[in-house]
Amino acid sequence: MQTIRIQLRESTQETVELRYWLPQIKHYESRRLKLAEIADFLKQGEDDYYKPLPYLPGIGQQLFFWLDGDGRWLSRGIANCLGEGLVIAIDTDKQLAHLPWEVLHDGADFLVKRVNPVVLPLRWIEKETEAFSVEARQLRVLFMATDPEDVQPKLEFEQEEARILADTRDFAVDLRVEESGCVSELGKVWSRYFNDFDVFHLTGHASITPGEAEKNPTPNPSPQARRGEDLEANTPYFITETEVGERHETTAAELAEVFRFRFPKLVFLSGCRTGQAADKGAVPSMAEALIEQGARAVLSWGRPVEDRTATAAAAHLYGKLAAGYQLAEALASTYQQLFKQNVRDWHLLRLYVQGECPGALVEVLGDVPPSAPEPAYQQFLDPDTQLVRVAKPSEFVGRRRTLQRCLKAIRTSLGVLIHGLGGVGKSTVTARLLERMVGYHRLVNFRQLDEDKLLKSLAEQCTSERGHEILNGKLPLMQRLTKFFTEGLNTKEQRFAFVLDDFEANLDLRNGVYVLQPQVVDVLLALLKAMQNSQLPHKVIITCRYNFTLSELNHRLYREPLGALGGADLIKKYKRLDSFNGSWQFQPDLPERAKKAADGNPRLLEWLDKILQNSPKSPEAERGVEMILQKMADKEKEFREDILAQVLLKQQTPALRQMLGKLLVYELPVPQAAISPICEDISSWESDIQRAEILGLLEVTLTNNTERLYRVPRILSPLLEFPENPKGEELYKQAAQILYRLWWEEETTTEAQKLEIHRLALLGKDEEIAVNVANYVSRIWIPRSRFRDTNKICQDTLKNIRDYRILSNLARVEIELGKLKEAVEHYQEALKLCPDNEIIELCGIKHCLAYIKSKSGELDIALDIYQECLIDSEKIGHFKGKASALHEIARIYLLKGKVDNALHKYQECLAIQENIGDIKGQASTLHQIAYIKAQKGRIQESLAIYEKSFYMKDSIGDLKGKISTLHQIASLKEEQGDLEAVFNLLQMSLKIVEETGSVELKAALFYNMAITYTKARRFDLAINSLNTSFKLAEQIDDIQGQGIALHQLGVVSEQQSKFENALQFYSKSLNFSEQIGYLKGQVHTLHQIANIYVNQRRIDDALVIYKKALEIEDDIQDMRGKASTLACLGQMLVYEFGDYEQGLDYLHQSLSILQHLQSSEADIVKQIIFSIQNSSL
Repeated sequence: MQTIRIQLRESTQETVELRYWLPQIKHYESRRLKLAEIADFLKQGEDDYYKPLPYLPGIGQQLFFWLDGDGRWLSRGIANCLGEGLVIAIDTDKQLAHLPWEVLHDGADFLVKRVNPVVLPLRWIEKETEAFSVEARQLRVLFMATDPEDVQPKLEFEQEEARILADTRDFAVDLRVEESGCVSELGKVWSRYFNDFDVFHLTGHASITPGEAEKNPTPNPSPQARRGEDLEANTPYFITETEVGERHETTAAELAEVFRFRFPKLVFLSGCRTGQAADKGAVPSMAEALIEQGARAVLSWGRPVEDRTATAAAAHLYGKLAAGYQLAEALASTYQQLFKQNVRDWHLLRLYVQGECPGALVEVLGDVPPSAPEPAYQQFLDPDTQLVRVAKPSEFVGRRRTLQRCLKAIRTSLGVLIHGLGGVGKSTVTARLLERMVGYHRLVNFRQLDEDKLLKSLAEQCTSERGHEILNGKLPLMQRLTKFFTEGLNTKEQRFAFVLDDFEANLDLRNGVYVLQPQVVDVLLALLKAMQNSQLPHKVIITCRYNFTLSELNHRLYREPLGALGGADLIKKYKRLDSFNGSWQFQPDLPERAKKAADGNPRLLEWLDKILQNSPKSPEAERGVEMILQKMADKEKEFREDILAQVLLKQQTPALRQMLGKLLVYELPVPQAAISPICEDISSWESDIQRAEILGLLEVTLTNNTERLYRVPRILSPLLEFPENPKGEELYKQAAQILYRLWWEEETTTEAQKLEIHRLALLGKDEEIAVNVANYVSRIWIPRSRFRDTNKICQDTLKNIRDYRILSNLARVEIELGKLKEAVEHYQEALKLCPDNEIIELCGIKHCLAYIKSKSGELDIALDIYQECLIDSEKIGHFKGKASALHEIARIYLLKGKVDNALHKYQECLAIQENIGDIKGQASTLHQIAYIKAQKGRIQESLAIYEKSFYMKDSIGDLKGKISTLHQIASLKEEQGDLEAVFNLLQMSLKIVEETGSVELKAALFYNMAITYTKARRFDLAINSLNTSFKLAEQIDDIQGQGIALHQLGVVSEQQSKFENALQFYSKSLNFSEQIGYLKGQVHTLHQIANIYVNQRRIDDALVIYKKALEIEDDIQDMRGKASTLACLGQMLVYEFGDYEQGLDYLHQSLSILQHLQSSEADIVKQIIFSIQNSSL
């Protein structure tokens, strides 16, 4: 591809020279620019692009026209391009790298969408570079995902890997995975290869440290771990893992140390903001910093990017590179592919290069098919059905720490023994391990192991005459195998990975413990000794339900316990199964009951998923539900029988069974420190734990620091005895207190651990612990819009405990869910229970009650309550409470139409919030200030303030606040006629609403979407949205929401000239409004009905309807509405009935009201009166 190079060079202290190096021209052309002009242009680019929904064509045209200049350099370069492609290489100097060159737009379309020539903008650092050699072979990619324990949200990196593999299966791509996620471990891997990989792909979370000193240093969890607080301001970093899976911020310099002298041809930093320059362009992005460290080409993302975009881009890019395309050609094709998939954030993909843009990374292989090894999962076949017994790459989830530990151990051990309950995925993990063990020849033995079977498998793969001679020889088995491993291999480099799968078939139950069968001992020991004696890195992986021991070499096997899925891994598994991901609708509690029954066991979960999928879907089918429950119970029983649970338990001592029964108290894995107090009456509990673990009756989970956590699988609970009350209740209370002591004070306590403490406290009736945990968790969840979760924990707590804090939290959530009546009742109860000395808590409750009063129109009462809260907060010096009261007082002023008073109060409030560092408060107040600016017609200023508010809300995870701000931005965009931007904003909002779980918000959003669709005359979409909104409102008994959805359905029908349908919808809407006394809604609907009657010439009926509307408007003092109705009535009386006197009287009343309201509509009514009076003369 030809290249246009664009450089900035200093000319004087105040000017720079912009140089254009056009193709086939030896000398550059130039123009001079003032530095101030450059600074203004950069600021404009920053303001226009780095906001929630930038208008890309407009930004692209600005960039194009600026770059094109009077000399039309860009236009000429494109027009004169001789080939099919043109690279526009833009120098990174003078902060130019910060501008979004990918959106260059010539007025017709984005340049990256062009063909003949295809145009590709990239960021370029000038330097002489050496060409690298290109071979005809597979494209080699080293893939590393990072997933530290304490980083949210969890990414679907397993899906990214699977998608890349699937999309490149027809191309020659050799994708290898570094499982550690750790830079130091990556360095060890990289040092073992020389120029082996073409591409390094790093996927995970990335960011930039804040620009100001807003840091509150916290102790590091370990000496190895580092958080953003430890880095300088404006430092880009990638969140990687330590060797034990903790969070570590890796800079470009640290990553470059891994590749020093051996940089890959391309690095893809697939993390948010890796291509974004910090401090408004003043600090290089991570990608540019890596180029400065020596990388040749780095791909990155300029802003936060969606998972699916990143995955789609990588998969397509690597397919093209594998097919021998030049890097620029492959990237240009990737942009166009993203366009075809309607990907919104295509423009965030940024390429940085040093020197010449690399060409092809490999030569195409032509008709020679790539030699790809058989996928490991295909070697795990059921001998009877020939069906794959393990999860395929697209189905695999989690097990990251397990894989990391096993891969690390297998380097220094003879092999790995993975043990655990049936169905937890031991074979699946093994298949994944084999995929990671590149270069090993895999031999999989299913169930029974004997000498003949072992020799047969070795002989079938052997192509060496010497090898067959050895295998058929007369030496004892161990000596034969040793000789074969040293002299009989197909090549000197051949290495075996033996898999002994479902090895429990080779064990016998003796005295309650599983031991090797006599004939198997000799075969297994012969294999292990031969591997050891050969001094070659042959490996063995054994999967078994039981942790058996060997008489010799026992210490040479690393043992990895495998338990049920939990946490983020289990959520990912649910998403893969239609019964649990919301794809299908069932009786509400069926999926939850199935989840509880499966208890995180992947196989049982899949069995129950199939039962649900093959069952009646009708919620009314009671018999069908009973049938499903029975099938699920039968499956659980079958599973218990399959794992021989009852047989095993019967052979154990009463003490061991008693211990397991007691440990059912815990649903989460717990340390031994949580077991010893509740089992102190069982003298043998320590040895019983070891025995139960060996037998798979006790799941063991290893933490990052290899501490062992224990848990009894729930599938065993029907076979065990849990103490009956009152001892059972005492046990729950004791367990709650133990975990509260062990976990509550720890900084690393997880949310799941807090909820386990709460569950135990409720069952043990420890009110103090239950309330402390519920209150703490609720107050974290509410600002994050986790309303369903908060509602549940509060409701669960209040079943037995009436506490003012929990009542107040519940009421706050009920406001969000539209349950105002219940919210008022709970706030009033909280007010009675709250101690008088809890001033802050009392103010909070009163504050929320005042909010409800204001929503019902009782503005003066609400204002008095807020003023009272303001005085109380000032008395005790509670600045946050003072700011909150001022914010609400301003809101009341705004409702009363006192806009300037409101703005003054908001500004007073903002000053306090800035002083105390209240980000959430600032975001909310800025939102309101932006609204006032828009009301005053200062639209651009309003949009800028809204965007500032949005980013503040985003930084603290305020989902509801983000939705609210996006809605306001959408309203302004709609006024500007930019409907495409409105639709995109609504789609963004919908994604956020799904995260909140708020049905009320979702119903309101679909209603707003319908309004926009109606204005765009996309009626089918409007109707679908309104039907969805109605159903959601119905789901939460929101009568008003149902009524307004029906009203808008009437409006849509009316616009389609379906007047009878419209009248039916309006009639139903009127019924809903009358049912709850929603008078304003009644007036709106009556007006629409009257309008249809007028168009149908049903004048008398219209007159009756207008008069009914007028009566209601008088009652509710809706002066603006009354003026509108009087004007309609006046005109009807004059033009339809000839009653000039009464008609003009109504019109004059309307005019008087509008003039009092200082409405611009007064002029329209004045003109109508003038026309009538002139016509009557």
